[in-house]
Amino acid sequence: MNGKEFFEYAVKRDIRKITGPPCDWLKTYNLRSWGFRRYDKTEKAYSSFKIGDVFVFHSMKQEYLPADPGIKTGIIGAGILSDKRIIDREPPDGAFTPEGYRPIKIYFSEIWFFGNTDNIKNESIADKKRKGMNYMLRDIYNLTNNIISFQEMRDNNCAISTQGAVSKIAPEKAIRLMKLVDSKLH
Repeated sequence: MNGKEFFEYAVKRDIRKITGPPCDWLKTYNLRSWGFRRYDKTEKAYSSFKIGDVFVFHSMKQEYLPADPGIKTGIIGAGILSDKRIIDREPPDGAFTPEGYRPIKIYFSEIWFFGNTDNIKNESIADKKRKGMNYMLRDIYNLTNNIISFQEMRDNNCAISTQGAVSKIAPEKAIRLMKLVDSKLH
């Protein structure tokens, strides 16, 4: 699916944003999935997800690594939901996430990141951590490079909330946001 096809598809679907730190987005890049912690709000949201829903990926400040002012925050990609399940015995990721930490899983059939993904080796987060902080930071810089900034979203009247792990975006705002996403896919 190219950018134009994605835009036409997305504006007919529910649009949600997922918020997480850059290391977790590197896992999504590798695994084509996302995990949520078990909270009432995330479980309620999860029960409303439908196959085919569109998610935009909001990268926030770092959670596991030292703060780095050079890493940008904003929308870094998008994906189309293909499956969802709860993994009762979720294994640890070998880097930051202990066993069972994010058992509510969603999977993507299509996924796009706006950054310099040609410069990112598709490997586990544990392998990246073993190669060192500079290696991981290089991949984070590449992944978060070509973001949709909060200023761009404000300028186009489609700013998302930075709060919460997941939230649905109002339809009128979602269309304006999808135009920005579309512009990053070309």
